[in-house]
Amino acid sequence: MRKENGMKTKIDVAALVLLGFLLADPARAQIADGEQEFQAMAAALKANDAERRSAIETCIGQGIGSNLAGLAEFMGVPEETATEAWCTRMTNGIANGRLTLADVNALNEGTITPGAQEVLTTASEGR
Repeated sequence: MRKENGMKTKIDVAALVLLGFLLADPARAQIADGEQEFQAMAAALKANDAERRSAIETCIGQGIGSNLAGLAEFMGVPEETATEAWCTRMTNGIANGRLTLADVNALNEGTITPGAQEVLTTASEGR
């Protein structure tokens, strides 16, 4: 369920698993220690299609939390494709520079920034 909160949107997700392939510890809430590391990761995802696809598959394998129905509704996809859509949109959003480290960190805290909302509600690779 979403709640409007100024320019940001809150979404109730029991566990947001953001591109878990990048996390050293799955309980850790950040995917990069700083902007430089995040930019290097984004560049690697953009430059190497096999790496990007592997990242998407790993994310799908790890799952995205327990509120698939809520995420599916938010992203405008069927519940059975929500995990694939989330992982594809997140990975491609980072790779193409549409998601910033601030966007990803906000998602980890349960806040959807305008940039993240745009990425997560726009199909990527047909997902």
